[in-house]
Amino acid sequence: MLSLFRSNRPPSEAAAEASDLDVTPVMNLFIILIPFLVSMAVFTHLSIVEFSLPPDLGAGKNDSSAKPVPKLTVRIGRDFLAVVLGERMLDSLAVTTEFPFDTLLLRLKYRVQELSYSDEVIVASRDNIPFKHVVRVMDLCREAGLKKVGLSSATADPGAGL
Repeated sequence: MLSLFRSNRPPSEAAAEASDLDVTPVMNLFIILIPFLVSMAVFTHLSIVEFSLPPDLGAGKNDSSAKPVPKLTVRIGRDFLAVVLGERMLDSLAVTTEFPFDTLLLRLKYRVQELSYSDEVIVASRDNIPFKHVVRVMDLCREAGLKKVGLSSATADPGAGL
């Protein structure tokens, strides 16, 4: 019975023609898919945030008696934004429901012009501040004309240390 299903005859020419594959639909798919993928690659951009960390003063402390130059610092807390130069508070902005980023930009531009200070700024963030707010403040500092943006942490009590 099994021999009925097996045939040792060679396939006819009609059967050989029927076994050819039609690849036209696959080629049409590739013709549409490749330009679509190339056009989507244009919309993909890589964003890089350049910043520097403050130097480690404990390891490379020099013994010179020169007084350090005060740095412009933007402090970010849950309920405030502050612009500080050394130990002197220049501007303090209260945070109510949203962070006042527009006002901070205006204050930064004013302070940069007033102090003729466009070298660098340090963004000091308290704990539990969303990173998107820190990056937004860094962008505002660059927009205000400050060339270098550093990143640091701000403790609740600076005298107590970590």
